[in-house]
Amino acid sequence: MDGEAERFVIECARDGRQEAWRELFDWHFNAVHGFCLALTAGRQDLAEEVAQQVFVTAAGRIHRFRSEQGTFRLWLCGIARNRYLALEAKERRRKRHETRPGREDARSIGRGAPETLVHETLARLPLKYRRVLEDKYLKRLTMKEMAQVDGGSIEAIESLLRRARDRFAPIYESLRNEG
Repeated sequence: MDGEAERFVIECARDGRQEAWRELFDWHFNAVHGFCLALTAGRQDLAEEVAQQVFVTAAGRIHRFRSEQGTFRLWLCGIARNRYLALEAKERRRKRHETRPGREDARSIGRGAPETLVHETLARLPLKYRRVLEDKYLKRLTMKEMAQVDGGSIEAIESLLRRARDRFAPIYESLRNEG
C-alpha cells in the first residue's frame, strides 16, 4: 500500500464510509494482531480482545489521527498499547482487591497506605482521566509521548491532564477522610 492511497482511504473512513474501514482493517489487522501477541506474551485470547478494541477505538477517534505525527499503523499500535495497559491495570486492581484481607467497605480504604488510596481513586475516575494520569505519573511519559500515543496535541493532553487532576483531588480527599 502506498502512502497516498492510505491517506485517501483514511479520509474516506473519516467520512464514515464502511468500505474504507474494511480496507484499513485488511491492511493493518495482521500487523496490529502480531503487535498485540507480543504485548500479551503470546496470550492469544487477550491479543484478539485487544486487537478488536483497537479498531473500535480507532473508529471513534479517527479524527484525531495526524499523519505528520507518525504512520497510521504506529497510531494503531499506540492504541493497542494503551488498551492492553488499561486491561492489565484493571486486572491487577481486581486481583489486589480480591486478595486484600478485611476489605469489606470503602471506609477501610481511608486507613490504607497512600498508594492504595491513589489506585482506588484512579479506579473511580472515567477511563480518559485515569489513562492520562497513569501515563503521566505511573508510566512517566512526557507530554510529547502522551500526545503521540493519543493522536492529539500537547495542548489537548495538558488540558485533559488538568481536568483529570481536578477530578482526582476531591475523590482522593473523600476516600482519605472516610477512615
